[in-house]
Amino acid sequence: MEQTIVRLSPADAGMKISADLFACAPTQAPFIYERVQGRLVVMSPAGPEHRSVSRPFRHELGGYWHAHPRHVDEMDVEGWLSTSPDDDRLPDICVYLSGPDSDQVVPHRIPELIFEFISADRSDQERDYIAKRREYHEIGVKEYVIVDRFKKSVLILTHCCAEDYSERWLYDGDYTTVWLPGLKVSLAEVFANM
Repeated sequence: MEQTIVRLSPADAGMKISADLFACAPTQAPFIYERVQGRLVVMSPAGPEHRSVSRPFRHELGGYWHAHPRHVDEMDVEGWLSTSPDDDRLPDICVYLSGPDSDQVVPHRIPELIFEFISADRSDQERDYIAKRREYHEIGVKEYVIVDRFKKSVLILTHCCAEDYSERWLYDGDYTTVWLPGLKVSLAEVFANM
């Protein structure tokens, strides 16, 4: 029997935790918590560099949502997504398009687009480039965008087939997507202070 937790904290990292307890347990701020293979993963909050790189995306995506409310249901920062019975993720940005899934709710609603911004920690990088790539593909995320401030690059992964995503790398110019017609995010602005 799982014990009742008053509040999750960094000291609980690695603890086995059920989906139900993860969903309702309060957490010690400002840390971010995910559940991977049924165990608690604790991450540091986004620092100034992380926020600086994500700001142009947050700004443009939020503006697009405001301008196109019939096309975009929601744009969520650190959205909650259950990728399997044992895994709960908090992607940096989730975009939910209007359509047949509009009545579904988190954590079981699958966003059409997910954006992750690479952190300095190697385990976080492996999680974004490898584990989350597999998980997001398996649940049908249409586009997974990895913004890497260390490489000054954007990897756009598009769901194209059963095996894996197709890849497109950007190093300059604008990020655009067929899912949000007219949206442009300037990579010069994204990497301006890096």
